[in-house]
Amino acid sequence: MEKFSLSDIKKKNRSDIYHFIYTNPGSSRQSIANALNMSLPTVTQHLTSLSEEGFIEKAGQLSSNIGRKATAYSAVMNARIAIGVEILGDMAFLVAIDLSGHKIAKEKIPLQFSTGDDYFETLSSNIYSFLKKQNIPADQLLGIGLGIQGLVSSDGRTVIYGRILDCTGLTIDAFQRFFQAPCRFIHDAECAAISELWDNPALENAIYLSLGDHLGGAVILEGKLQRGISGKSGTFEHMILVPDGKPCYCGKRGCAECYCSASALLEGTIDFQKLDSFFEQKSAGNSECINRWHTYLHDLAVLINNLHMVIENTIILGGHITPYFEDQDVDFLRREVFSLSTFGDPADYILPGKCRVDAVSRGSALPFVQEFLQTL
Repeated sequence: MEKFSLSDIKKKNRSDIYHFIYTNPGSSRQSIANALNMSLPTVTQHLTSLSEEGFIEKAGQLSSNIGRKATAYSAVMNARIAIGVEILGDMAFLVAIDLSGHKIAKEKIPLQFSTGDDYFETLSSNIYSFLKKQNIPADQLLGIGLGIQGLVSSDGRTVIYGRILDCTGLTIDAFQRFFQAPCRFIHDAECAAISELWDNPALENAIYLSLGDHLGGAVILEGKLQRGISGKSGTFEHMILVPDGKPCYCGKRGCAECYCSASALLEGTIDFQKLDSFFEQKSAGNSECINRWHTYLHDLAVLINNLHMVIENTIILGGHITPYFEDQDVDFLRREVFSLSTFGDPADYILPGKCRVDAVSRGSALPFVQEFLQTL
């Protein structure tokens, strides 16, 4: 039988009280005691310490027709802050999030990626400026996550496959040396899936497709990301979609990356170098854009049907393309998948993601918040 020391019990009580307030803002001392089956003196003791440490605050008083009004308590969401960075080839996106996962600030930095010292010095300088502008002191910073286009080791220290940015073997030391707070790399598709899970905590089992400049994905089972034996689960972008098809950056031909990424959608165009201009022209009735879009959706339907045959779960559409999806586009995609289905099942398992913007940058910061909440 497992034994608990007095300090263990105190620590658990403190954690239970904080998490009750975190999920039930405006709670009174009595409501906390009743919900957690604790004595009022115990609750009062921990409320005092949590308040002194800045994790909770008094949030007014509750209405009452008799006696004194009870003090309401809420969690101080900006007691700790995490920074997330989405690294792309020619820019970086920064976000700061609080303990609720809410974005409190964001910034776009034009910056050409390289593995040299100059790049990380410039990136770190921009982050310091960002922190200063947002008045975030060093002791409030939980950590900095770097969402990167590449597969990452389980400890977040090393890029183990980084063909897109030519950064295989890059270690976090190149960046960590500029900061006291912990830093780590996270695969960008996993970052986006983490954001989706945060916004949709009821999501249990799903395949997440990140439809960005490059295609990516993640497998979610029992509410958790499945990285696989060596961290390569969810690399749907390198499934062969068209045998001996278009060349992929990985060295093979016909990968889904070549047909289902934003780069594939815009490939070879002069007038539509960016998604904004492409979808503006599509909405205006440009026939080339409309035909390209329908071809893209058909290719995506082939990939989705194949994935659904392997794991019969929800398919979540995320990434940079998803904000441009209209209801009619989702309906068109579902019809395409239905036409490919062996069993004639309706394709209503295809759902646009809840997190439509800043999914990678935010998702790279969220693990620091999750870890902090688990240990508080």
